Amino acid sequence: MKNNTVFKKITIANNLKQFEIKEVFALGGLELSSSAIKSFTAGSQNKNHLALTDEQLTAFFDGLILYWRGGKDDADLIPRGIENYVMNLMKDGSADLLEELACLVDDAKDGVTIEAAEKAAAEKEAGQGADKAE
Repeated sequence: MKNNTVFKKITIANNLKQFEIKEVFALGGLELSSSAIKSFTAGSQNKNHLALTDEQLTAFFDGLILYWRGGKDDADLIPRGIENYVMNLMKDGSADLLEELACLVDDAKDGVTIEAAEKAAAEKEAGQGADKAE
């Protein structure tokens, strides 16, 4: 499968708009114009068609990972893809899905709290065991 075909399928599957695709490329380290991005999705018979290189596709995938997941240094920021997804749910009036997401977030918070408490208890127990050994 050609790079342009893969690129087009990924952008459609992720419902990425033109400005989001441009941002994804920027996150991957490539600053491309909107016309260059459009030329990647143009059919091979189109006079404006440009072949997407392996390096460009790699930059797109690297940027897409950062776009959806966020960077390692940005662990406390909401990844842009998730933020956009929630905003689209709000625009569509999908209250049921938003409520389900809220429940998932609450469950995740409870899980983090439980893990932190278990870790603290284990550390305390390990500390007491070390005291007895002395």
